[in-house]
Amino acid sequence: MTATPTVERAAAPPVAADIPNTPPGAMSGWRLMITAISARARAARDLDGMWLTPGARAALSDGTLVLAVDIHDAPRRWTITALRATPDGLEEAGRWERRSPLGPREINALRALLADDAAGHTVRVVAAPNEAPAACRTCGQALPAGQGLAHHTPAGHVATCRPCPVVPFGVNPGAGRCADCSGWVSAGEGLLAPAPGAPGRYRPVHHACPGQPLPGPPLRAATWCLKCRTTIPAGTGYWDRGPHHTPGHCALPADGLPRWSIRVPARESTDWTPGQVRRIRHTPTAGEPALPEGLPGGRIFADTGHMTVLAHVLDTRTTRNDATLALVRAATWTEAAPLLAAELDQALATRPDGGTFLARQVVERICGDTGWVAEITGHDPRHGLTREFLRPQTDYDQADAHGHRGVLDAWTLRPRRVYEVSSPLGPPAANWHAVRRRLGRRARVTAEHRAFVRVTAEGDIVEITEEEVQAWLAAALEWMS
Repeated sequence: MTATPTVERAAAPPVAADIPNTPPGAMSGWRLMITAISARARAARDLDGMWLTPGARAALSDGTLVLAVDIHDAPRRWTITALRATPDGLEEAGRWERRSPLGPREINALRALLADDAAGHTVRVVAAPNEAPAACRTCGQALPAGQGLAHHTPAGHVATCRPCPVVPFGVNPGAGRCADCSGWVSAGEGLLAPAPGAPGRYRPVHHACPGQPLPGPPLRAATWCLKCRTTIPAGTGYWDRGPHHTPGHCALPADGLPRWSIRVPARESTDWTPGQVRRIRHTPTAGEPALPEGLPGGRIFADTGHMTVLAHVLDTRTTRNDATLALVRAATWTEAAPLLAAELDQALATRPDGGTFLARQVVERICGDTGWVAEITGHDPRHGLTREFLRPQTDYDQADAHGHRGVLDAWTLRPRRVYEVSSPLGPPAANWHAVRRRLGRRARVTAEHRAFVRVTAEGDIVEITEEEVQAWLAAALEWMS
């Protein structure tokens, strides 16, 4: 006989049932939850299912078929009972008295009683018969071995009478939602009790449920509400897929301007102090509305809502991972006017010239580390800028025997375009051979230098700043054709 693994289904809640104990006078017996009966089954060993302990309390799927077999002596006979799980417990569905073990006739009857979805039925033992004498936790009655139920809980083994309900098990060791009011109970601040409708599962409960409990764990540090984007003081509010004010305390800003939080780029060198007006990029998260059109300096880059806009910095904070988050709102036209004028001046200063000369960018490989050149063509929600990587032309004429030096990669750069160039910086790490053996042949063993460049009217390659790249892209529709 083999046990068939079962899969949890999203169906009706399980029902609690007492597995029949071995009756007085029976020499032995066994219980089996049947999940499948093959066409060639002729004896008990051919039934697929899961063994159950007589006298245990289990949570069964509705409609589960349980087979109970008891063996009597003097005279020797077998009592075979088919039981079906219902919301009221196990109900008898068939009974046979035999002078021999389970045979084909009973197996055919069991096959007719087996549900179509029996292979997906599950069982979970809620409590087992107590193996040693104990006292009922609820009423204090003495329980001989096997006469009560032993519940395995997070607080340990607890014995009760079969009719007595299970009372809370003392202080809750972990946090969770209250089984009575669904409010949040912190670890050690409530009791541990059986979860309603889930036999064998336990949830924390309040000592006395408050009138307005928090729906999630309380916030320890000050942050910004996910709904109204205003500050939540430390020690107030709760977390539920994001920080929230306590129920009824959200207040929309009086200015009516959209607010959102952004992650400050790690490579940002300047400080983000409250009161600044900066150009930022924003992509709405799932469920967050897109920013309206017509905001100062607003330009939409993608159908996903990714856009750039001028924003007023309201507050900043640092996360545990040392990342900086900024709370911003859309700038007003009065606040945005100086920055818009500065951007216009920069766009005029960096506008493409009429050069027609091509340029050659050459990068030498160092110990296998290569460089790359990518043309900047727009904005990207994830990486900030959209890059189209160019294919190099490789020259091995000056390479050494191992190719560690002298291998040159070259790219042709066109005027009226902006590029990003990455090149390795020597010398390599002293133990670079060991690094490659440990991390693989593609592991980098040198430092990397990255820079934005463009080609001048005379065909020279000059470095430019990221601000100049942004100003260059702002006028891209006028010259990239």
